[in-house]
Parts: sequence; structure tokens; C-alpha cells
Amino acid sequence: MHWDHYWDLTKALSSFGDANTALGYPEEVLKFWGEIVLEKGEDAVYLDLATGKGALAIWLQCLLERKNLSGSVYGCDLANIDELKITSDVDEINSAINKVKFQFNTSLENLPYPNEYFDILVSQFGFEYSNWSHSLNEARRVLNKDGEIILMMHHPDSVITNDCKSGLKILNWMLENNILNELESLVTLKLQGHIELFQTRNKEVIQKIQSLNISNDEEKLWFADIMSKVSKIMLNIDQTSKTELNSLQNALRQQIERLLDQTSVAFSEDEIYEKFEAAKLKNMKMSIATFNVNNELFCWQIKISPKEM
Repeated sequence: MHWDHYWDLTKALSSFGDANTALGYPEEVLKFWGEIVLEKGEDAVYLDLATGKGALAIWLQCLLERKNLSGSVYGCDLANIDELKITSDVDEINSAINKVKFQFNTSLENLPYPNEYFDILVSQFGFEYSNWSHSLNEARRVLNKDGEIILMMHHPDSVITNDCKSGLKILNWMLENNILNELESLVTLKLQGHIELFQTRNKEVIQKIQSLNISNDEEKLWFADIMSKVSKIMLNIDQTSKTELNSLQNALRQQIERLLDQTSVAFSEDEIYEKFEAAKLKNMKMSIATFNVNNELFCWQIKISPKEM
């Protein structure tokens, strides 16, 4: 599973967001969940569905402690995540990590919790990957009768989805045009001492790379990121260079899988309502709104709560 591989390698606690914050979340997102915690008050029991490395669950625990509220936070995810790799350089976050009750290798379609155990279920860019017909009913089962489900989900026109599409364009172009394979051939020529042929072929590869049509800033960033990795290898060619290029190629394939996953679950409003209706939840209603960050569309904000009787 490529998400297992991703979480095993990354030191980040979330799979997206502002790299300048310890949890990777924009300030608007942190504030949103802060308001939720204040609204729920004392003794609330939270479950973060598809928690990944637990960024949202950890933040909820931090908020409980900051606001001096009693309560508990659980997090579960299908991925096989080593809990020992969930760490931070920030003392407050490490303290929260030790208090969150994580459970991995756990399907949202078969939750290992008692009926009506949680006051609120949450998810941030995770629940949408599940089979809604089963996961929504499981979520309802473990939620108490007055509980609420609050989800942030990928939007088909969000800045995140558009960035994924830009990444897919650049990464797929690199693989489809065999750029890394050609670079491996250049490494062989250099190591075998065929310097003139190396220089000729090197110019050809550079021209090929320069032919890529880059049409927006997101594509520029993706391209610059890949080329910085390539340059680091090709400027210091030695016996390890081919292995490094091969590892980079495998990493790009893994990244493409993740980006395809993310774009595939960026559902329209109609699709979300269809999935909700298909689950046939009794006495539950759903509301959908958009959520903006820096005045740009960031995601869907979805609330599922009991109908008023």
C-alpha cells in the first residue's frame, strides 16, 4: 500500500499544508477545529477517522489541554503506521501525541469501538477514501445518539486538487518521456569514460527537458522540485548515481499513485449527497459548505448530525 510507504518515510505529521507550522495545517484550519472544541466543551470523546500520522487528533488533544478541558481523543487509520515514528520537536505536540489513543491497520468499514462511544467523529482529507456505504454506517454506530460527524474533504476545484493535477502532469511527463532512464544511460557513459558522447547526449536530454510546456506556478514548483533532486545526482556522478536515479524513479511512481488517489476522491456536491443518501442513515442530516484559506477554495466542510425530532 503506497500510503504505508509514504507514512513510513515522511517525518511530517500531515500529508499536506503549510510546512512552516509544526502540524502542517494553515492557521484557518487550526482555528476552525479550535472553535469545534470550545463548542463541545467538557468530557467530549473524539475519534479522528483516517488519522494518518495523527495531525488532527494531536491538535484536538492540544486544544483540550490549552483550554483546560477534560476529554479524550482517539485516532484510527488503515495504514500500517509505526507509532514510534509519530514525533515532533515541539514539546506541547509530543505531550499530546502520548495522550492520543491511536489504532492503526484499522478499516473505517469495520471500526473496533463499542456502540455510541464517541461524542464527535472528525476527519481531515481521509474519510473520503473509504467505502461510504459501510463507513458511514459504522461511523453512525460508534457515535452517540446526539453526536456529530465533521469532515473536511477534497474539493474538485480546490487549490489542493489543482496542485495535485499540476504534479501529475509534471511527474507523468518525466516518466512517459523516459527522462530518468536517459539520465541513467548518461551516468554509464560518464563512468565508462565516453566523455564526448556523454556531452552530446547530455545536451540532447537537456533540450528534451526544456521542451516541457509549463503553464502555471504550481507546475513550475513541481518541476523545480524534481530537477533539484536530479541536479544533485548528476552534478556528482559516481558509482551510486544509478541507484539514486532508480530510487527517485520509484519515488515518483509512488507519488503519482498518491496524487491519483487524491484527485479520485475530490467529489462534487452531487456525488457527496448521492453517497450520503445511499448509506441510508436513519434520522441523520447532512450539510455541505466550502472552506477557504487565504480567500482560496481549500476543501468541502461537511457536517452530519441528528435530525430535529
